[in-house]
Order: sequence, then structure tokens, then C-alpha cells
Amino acid sequence: MHMLVIDDEEDICETIAEIATHYHFDVSTISNPDNVASALATAKPDFIMLDLMMPGTDGVELLRLLAEHVKDSKLCLISGSDSRVLNSARRLGSAHGLNVVAALEKPLDIGVLRSLFSRMAAGGADAGVSDIAQAIAAGQIVMHYQPVVEIATRRVKGVEALARWAHPSRGTLLPEAFLEQVVNDGLMQALTDLAIDTAVRQLAKWREHGEDLTLSVNVTASTLLDLTLPDRIAELCRKHNAPPEKLILEVTETEAMRDVTRTMDVLLRMRIRNIGVAVDDFGTGHSSLRELQRMPFSEMKIDKSFVLDLVGNKDCAVIVNSIIDLGHNLGLKVIAEGVEDIRIWRLLAEKRCDYAQGFYMARAMPASELDRWLKDWRERPPVV
Repeated sequence: MHMLVIDDEEDICETIAEIATHYHFDVSTISNPDNVASALATAKPDFIMLDLMMPGTDGVELLRLLAEHVKDSKLCLISGSDSRVLNSARRLGSAHGLNVVAALEKPLDIGVLRSLFSRMAAGGADAGVSDIAQAIAAGQIVMHYQPVVEIATRRVKGVEALARWAHPSRGTLLPEAFLEQVVNDGLMQALTDLAIDTAVRQLAKWREHGEDLTLSVNVTASTLLDLTLPDRIAELCRKHNAPPEKLILEVTETEAMRDVTRTMDVLLRMRIRNIGVAVDDFGTGHSSLRELQRMPFSEMKIDKSFVLDLVGNKDCAVIVNSIIDLGHNLGLKVIAEGVEDIRIWRLLAEKRCDYAQGFYMARAMPASELDRWLKDWRERPPVV
């Protein structure tokens, strides 16, 4: 299988070649874009990796050139720009009839490269990439909602939006079945945009029907580095008449600390616009207390790995208790994920945890089922 790497950065070419040879690719490289046309006139590679941002190069023109010569070749786009540029280039390539199977941001992730080359070598790249990209475009990626309940009062505070793939032949797929593919193929920004847009529209519907619920959406570090995000979300809320104070963006502890200054910039802009921000999976990252104190979070979510073992593991009980105290001392509301039975619920109540989320209350469900669940939950007798 012949792979052509079009890139002027020697270290990138060497890294790609080193990994690709493990999967039995025959690799050739072109560092001067002016030589691409002549090379394609004599050879038709099975797989092309193209850097869109080589100095003095028009990446759009290169896409057009590839479309003239190698429409049947699989194409992976590389860019040092943000994911929006990559997504636009991917759509443009597809519009030209190119078989774009991946779009990767620099610096290249070795694990992502290995995963991509492994799928290519196995002949399975087309199914995964094209299916998930088409699923997003076709509206097959939908949101299910898992309730978050106030422990002291049993009041339903809100829900967390969780992506599901309504696959036409395989049924409803959980994120574990497709999220890695989304990341590997540069579609995370598209999925995040879809989740936020869906969340804002859903908030507007609930507002119309008198439901006072918060709605949390998971975002990645790359999303938080987009300084235009707060204004775009605020405008989206205005457009759909959705209450911004009911929208909460969740970012994991590890993701939030990748670029503390820029993340803090975006999070502060969110809070100024009354949009909530929560630190997710707390206890699994490596943030310092100083960094945590500086971040303008409004909520803290305890990672479910600690909560699930709360009953029988003294160490987990100590950790959960410490996180609850830490959150409260920082002025944050604390949510425990992974609440699967009444025993965990009662222990959290004793520890004065604010909110609970987990299978004990409900699994994630479509919005239509949530309406019925809310009615049922509100009519249940209180826990004793």
C-alpha cells in the first residue's frame, strides 16, 4: 500500500514514515508542493497525507489539484490551524469529490496516527469515517438527557446532555462506540457545535413549557481555546430566546489545565454572560489547588469512580468527603456522578453533597421520555 506524504517539515515526515512502516505502508514524501502535479502524473498513491499550511502554499489549490488527479485515493488533511479551518477544508475536499478520511491538528498525536494507520491497513477506514461524518450531517447524532437531582429536596435541578448515535442498522450507540472516531477524524468541533446548538434549542422549548431546568454540555480543551465561543453562545441564546443562565459547560479537570490562562479567559467570559461552567471528573486530574481557585467555575462534579465505591471503600469515602468540603469552601456546588443505589444516595446526603446524578434516579433518555420521567419523579414519595 503506497502512502504519499506532502509536507515540508522533516520531523513530521519522519514520524509518519516510522509509524506507517509498522503497518506495511510504502512511504514516499514530497516537501516541495510544486512537485506534486508531476508526482501524481506518474503514480497513484492509495493514501495521501497533506499539510494544508506549508509556507508559500495555497492549500485550497492543492485540494483542487488532488481532485484532478487522485479522487480515488484516501486523503488525510493536516493543519496547524484550529479545528474550524480543518473542518472547512474537509468539507471543501469532499465537495471536490475527494475521499477525505481524516483531518488532524498539529502537533500530531502518535496514538491517533497509529489508530488511523491501523484502520487503513485493515481496510476499515471508509466505514468508520464516512459513517460518522454522514451521521452528524444527517442528524443521526442526538442528545439524551440524564437528570441531576438536589439531594436535600429531591428537586430536579437539571440534566446533562449526552450524545447518542441513532444508527440506522445498529440501533442506539453510546459514545464509547464512536467518540474515538470523532476525535481521530477531526470532527469533535462539529459534534460540540451540534451539542451546544441542540442544548440551546431544548432550553428554549423547556422555557416555553414552564420547565426551570439547567442543561449541561461537555466541551473539550480545543473548544475552550476558541475566544469567540462566549459571544457565539450568547448570540445563540438570544436567537432562540433561551436563558443563558441555565446553560452549563462542563470541562474535565485535565482538559481545563492544558492552557490555564486561555481557558480562564474563555471561562470568565462565559460567567460574565451568565453561562455556567463546571469542572467535570474532579479527582482524576492533576490540577493544583491554586489553579482550581483561580478558575471561575460554578460547579464541581466528583468523578464516578470514587462515588461507585463509596459504600465499601473507606479511601473513596475519605476522598469524596474531602472533595465535597473543598468545593463548598471554594463556594462551588458539588455534584456526585455515579449514584447507582439508595445506599450511595444516603451517604452523600450525610456528607451534605448538593446534587446527585446516576442510574439510581434515571439513565440518560430522549427529551420526550424525560417529560414523563419528570412527572413520575415528582409524584414519588420521598426517600426515607
